[in-house]
Amino acid sequence: DDFGSMMRFPAGQIEALRESGVEVQVFNPVHHYVNRLYFNYRDHRKIVCIDGSTAYTGGANVADEYANLTVRFGYWKDCGIRLDGAGAWGLTREFLHMWQRNGGQLMQERDYYRPHDHREAAGFCQPFVDGPDNNPISTAEDVFLHLINNARRSVHITTPYLAIDEPMRQALCSAGDSGVDVRLLLPGIPDHKFAYLAAQSHYGELLVHHVKIYIYEPGLLHGKTVLSDGEAAFVGSVNMDYRSFQLHFECGTVLYGVPAIEGLAEDIQRITDRSRRVTYQEWKSRPWYRKLLSTLLRLFEMWM
Repeated sequence: DDFGSMMRFPAGQIEALRESGVEVQVFNPVHHYVNRLYFNYRDHRKIVCIDGSTAYTGGANVADEYANLTVRFGYWKDCGIRLDGAGAWGLTREFLHMWQRNGGQLMQERDYYRPHDHREAAGFCQPFVDGPDNNPISTAEDVFLHLINNARRSVHITTPYLAIDEPMRQALCSAGDSGVDVRLLLPGIPDHKFAYLAAQSHYGELLVHHVKIYIYEPGLLHGKTVLSDGEAAFVGSVNMDYRSFQLHFECGTVLYGVPAIEGLAEDIQRITDRSRRVTYQEWKSRPWYRKLLSTLLRLFEMWM
């Protein structure tokens, strides 16, 4: 993605990769779309496909801080998932589609990249993608709403950003009011301070409707996950904000009844154990200038 990497991955490094034999395509070159809506369209997907039989997705980009090799915003906590066998094809197919869309060539026919082994496993997984091509339909937001609205006991969500529209607020509040254990786990050290302050403007309404908000104190919680009733889950690149739901090209995997869900539940519990729960009184007691700034920034949160 040209905009996402322009400050930290200069053109000279791209050419060095190409000279070494690595094929590189640039998504949405910035200079082509200055002062256009297209400037806001970003390739936010994170997909790695290996030999057609293995694929990864999640929240991690290719940068040292995601592996905590360098320290930015405290401890960087992310989440991802590995798919083996037939489940990998959904992500591989979408990678190939985006590759060709940006001018890349395939060395073989598409079927060459399909998984060659078929593994038996419990439950099912469904990789999917979303992006501006679908607008006004947001597949990613529909997945989130489905997991929240169908929860009967619990729904636990990790997200680095919170810029939600009315249907999402209603879903969270209705679930909380109905007795579902709704938990939002958010970062303690933000990478975008204005977006972080705008997110706080939502806390009051959510807390009144029994939504529990936890702040991950060690640093930046960057994982994007939803766990519903300990049975169904989402892991992918989608944040709970307008950009992910409407402007970015995103991806993820829906899981049901698979062993990996147990690992996700354990990971979310570890995050919760290292987090501080926000109370309504604490939220109300913020300094007046933070309240004012949060309210003003909320007017612009869809662009953050």
